[in-house]
Amino acid sequence: MAAVVVDASVMVALFVEEEASAPARSALLRAREAGHSLHAPDLILIECANAFWKRVGRNELDRDSAMAAIGALSNLDDLERHALDSPLALPALSLAIAHSLTAYDALYAALAVQLGGTVISSDKRFVERAAEAGLPVASVSG
Repeated sequence: MAAVVVDASVMVALFVEEEASAPARSALLRAREAGHSLHAPDLILIECANAFWKRVGRNELDRDSAMAAIGALSNLDDLERHALDSPLALPALSLAIAHSLTAYDALYAALAVQLGGTVISSDKRFVERAAEAGLPVASVSG
């Protein structure tokens, strides 16, 4: 079973209607139908919470919807979250420095490398930089 690492941009797009929402839903459906296991670092919860907070501040999302979204994300049964105390910090920092990635994005890439899987993301900048570096990151758009 292949590992698919899901980044925060994909998970937010599931709960907030935006350009990436349909591709994100489609990518996750394909991964689930193919029997791939879904993974993310625990950091995904706070990254999504921050994205929901920003959208509440811009009146794109109401407080109750934001709270419901983070609750639903926290309880996803088929998303295996990896503790931040796992041995990912060192390779994540190394990838971030070597490839001009944020440490947050590099964490997802490091997890994918560790699991022998691929990150799916709707973050175009992350996907482009990761592709240039030869890292296992793919766009939800295909």
